[in-house]
Amino acid sequence: MGTSKEFLTIQTPEYVGFQYILAGLGSRATAFLLDTAIRLLFLLVIFVVFILLSRGLSSVDPAGIISGLSKNWIMALGVLAYGIIDLGYFLLFEALWNGQTPGKRQQRLRVIRMDGAPIGWLGSAIRNIIRAIDILAGVYPIGFVVMFMSRNSQRIGDYAAGTVVIVERSRGVPKAGTTHEHTGEEPQGDIEAYISTLKPKQYQVLRAFLQRREELDQDHRQQLARLLVQRLMDQWEISQRLDISYESFLENVVEAYERIRRAL
Repeated sequence: MGTSKEFLTIQTPEYVGFQYILAGLGSRATAFLLDTAIRLLFLLVIFVVFILLSRGLSSVDPAGIISGLSKNWIMALGVLAYGIIDLGYFLLFEALWNGQTPGKRQQRLRVIRMDGAPIGWLGSAIRNIIRAIDILAGVYPIGFVVMFMSRNSQRIGDYAAGTVVIVERSRGVPKAGTTHEHTGEEPQGDIEAYISTLKPKQYQVLRAFLQRREELDQDHRQQLARLLVQRLMDQWEISQRLDISYESFLENVVEAYERIRRAL
């Protein structure tokens, strides 16, 4: 695995390299500020709810016997809610949104593992629990210093979780260029008949290849496309020869998968 100050190159087991742009301090700080604004909005809503709840208790308990005890519980719940939002916001969004929060999505950033895999629940939990160290004494003073000194712009939480924040360069699945030969319009057989056996992780691998294939040299690009198609053909027990390019076949598989998922 090779790295530089601005790029991270991850080599797959098939010896194919994917290059990512590392997120800088500016974009990460902007994403954090956006996420902070959203968290403060959540806290404001909870604060208003607790005030209304406290007033409601006072109205049904004129003597103040129950409300006196209940207010302590309300304050405790408020502190608990703050902790859950402060930590849970980043943990849940990064785990459920595949390494993104609303702020990161707006800035087109994503957290991934150092091997290029999705962050997952464990990685998200580790990097966000250790966020408490990064944020000591203010707004990320330690985190920013560590990121500035880091070769891959990692804060302490990233080092502990084995993660890195990258910039997404493209959205959607780009079509193959005109440099690829096509001998037919459609692949043999009905792809949609096999899509039900395609696992989400397989779809993510195919989509990642189609999104980032322009970053590969031509030989590795063709080899990886052929390998991905061959694995699908073996899984689906398809033996006939394709009438279109490997990349076009993969495009059709991804499009069919997304079309079926939207219809569900």
